[in-house]
Amino acid sequence: MEHSTYLIIAYMAIWGGLSAYLFWLSGRQQQTARRLEMLSAQLERQEERS
Repeated sequence: MEHSTYLIIAYMAIWGGLSAYLFWLSGRQQQTARRLEMLSAQLERQEERS
């Protein structure tokens, strides 16, 4: 293999890893947003009872 082939493979690995990390991070952000909405709803219900 030529050196440029290794460079291309390395770039593909880096971009693949970065894409996977961003996909995972997006899922975590959505999960956090859902939990925040649930907590806000619980807080509103508790305030209504008081």
